[in-house]
Amino acid sequence: MRQAACWPARFAGEYNQGMKPGSSSSRRFLIGSLLLLLAFPALVLGQGAVPPPISPSKTNAGRLRWMQYSMVAGRVVVSSAYLGTNMTFGPGRIDGREERLQVQINAEQINLRYELTTPDEQFSIALVDGKQLSIRRTCSHPSYSLHFEQQPDAPLSFSIDSADVKCSLSGDSFWHLYLAEPEIVRRHLAPLLEVLHPAWQLAAMGAAIEEALLQQAQNPRQIAAQRWTRLVDDLASPQFSRRQRAQRELYDTGPVVVPFLQKLDRSHLDAEQAARVRALVESLSVDCEDTSDRVAIWLAGDVDVWLSSLSRPEPARRRGAKRQLDVLTGSAVDFNPDGDETERGVQIERLRTRLQKQPAEKAAATKPPVE
Repeated sequence: MRQAACWPARFAGEYNQGMKPGSSSSRRFLIGSLLLLLAFPALVLGQGAVPPPISPSKTNAGRLRWMQYSMVAGRVVVSSAYLGTNMTFGPGRIDGREERLQVQINAEQINLRYELTTPDEQFSIALVDGKQLSIRRTCSHPSYSLHFEQQPDAPLSFSIDSADVKCSLSGDSFWHLYLAEPEIVRRHLAPLLEVLHPAWQLAAMGAAIEEALLQQAQNPRQIAAQRWTRLVDDLASPQFSRRQRAQRELYDTGPVVVPFLQKLDRSHLDAEQAARVRALVESLSVDCEDTSDRVAIWLAGDVDVWLSSLSRPEPARRRGAKRQLDVLTGSAVDFNPDGDETERGVQIERLRTRLQKQPAEKAAATKPPVE
């Protein structure tokens, strides 16, 4: 499909090199080009056609900026200095588009609801308590449905259903979704999130994160997350001095440790561990917006990220992912990065089952027995 997208430049070069205007060759070239041009929308549809860009009116775009949106640990975090705002705008109709915006901002919560409706399309953004975020887009011609959901203490979900793409993803962060299906997330989801924050450049950052992870995989080494896990364990030590030292070392690590701490299953921590982890996250999260380097360091220790990379079309990425999984698991994983697609698919599913089962077994073994 990428070759099809580049056809005009290639054919133009052939024309300039050997075709004379008015010749039979040039007429054949023009007819062939016209046929390809007519077929081009269908070729693009094969990649998963994206409806035209959508954006609020200039007035409502400005009102949406009453909130500040940050991407922290791959999740949208919202704050605002406009406390005491409680307003509804619309519904109002301009050029066949109907818009409605509700904003409620106080010290305890931030709520907003934005809706844009045209004869063929509906688009909505809903934010509840500043944490629960939902984005929906549906079109009737052609049929297209997209849904993104961010719930506190739950994986993010993203689904798209159209004539050309049917995809359903779930992950701990936006970056997990991106790394699982870069092209789909880049073309369909990232532009809708950037309605909230146009300067995010999520696709560019995702590509930078992926490149940083590839560099890391070329030189596998002890993963920072393994050291952080030991320090979190030390937060439950019976020795006060050891607990203090572990908290100080985690704090000195800086904001890069925040995504790791946020991902911890608090139900497997004792009361003091949970309190210390919460204090660390709160103190380190100030101005802790994601950067490509920070996210790459965090994700380098995430098995799910490398499992996703095993299915990439580029052999170098598959080989790097295998090397990193060898390091993370402490042994050579059963995967042939140069095998055929069917063989790799079977091996990936087998690995996924095995690696996702191990944490559950470990957690069950460390839970206190039920009286």
